[in-house]
Amino acid sequence: MFVHGFQEEVGDLWQETLRHPFVRSLADGTLEKEVFYYYLLQDDYYLSHFEKVIEKSVEQAGTAELAAEMRQVRERLRQSELLMREQFYPRVGLTERDFSERKPAPTAYHYTSHLYRMADFGSFGVTIAALLPCYALYADMGKMYEGARSSEPFYQELLDSYVDGNYQKVVLQQKRLVEQAASMADAGELALMKQAFQISVEMEWAFFEMAYKKQNWRGSVNYV
Repeated sequence: MFVHGFQEEVGDLWQETLRHPFVRSLADGTLEKEVFYYYLLQDDYYLSHFEKVIEKSVEQAGTAELAAEMRQVRERLRQSELLMREQFYPRVGLTERDFSERKPAPTAYHYTSHLYRMADFGSFGVTIAALLPCYALYADMGKMYEGARSSEPFYQELLDSYVDGNYQKVVLQQKRLVEQAASMADAGELALMKQAFQISVEMEWAFFEMAYKKQNWRGSVNYV
């Protein structure tokens, strides 16, 4: 109920994100290879921090049962998306040097900063609400483009990974945890959960836009 309400309030942006030119060109196979590589490198940066925020949510959980569930979420993520990516990267031609030389683009940096901010200054409910759009939007993307049959096999393989049974279990489990946290939240915390969720949805759209345009810093940022 709560998750549906959060998502309903950003419904137009949710659908716009699923139909972003980056996603559509991924589905039909017309996405430029360099854009795809750029996306994978930035997404790997994002996922490395996403997992750390999950670890922070374990510390915030409050009960042994909730902490165990979040550890299970983390492990399922490792066994689905993270493991798939590790096996996927060398097959598409990305090397260890590509990853060692990668610098985060502004949007990737800002999105992960948002997640850390929610984890550092919010509650367990706020943290997992901020994490949820990444899970849920990609699950919807996988379902939407399941029959796309991209002309580029690697693109289709990536899309198919989001309808994998293990990945879908992670999404359902995370939705249930957000529902549980929201049901126990007071009005103030619930408003923060909703805001954390909404900002993450905005950042999901921005992440695809970042990838599609191969965004870079405009100044002389020397990121280390």
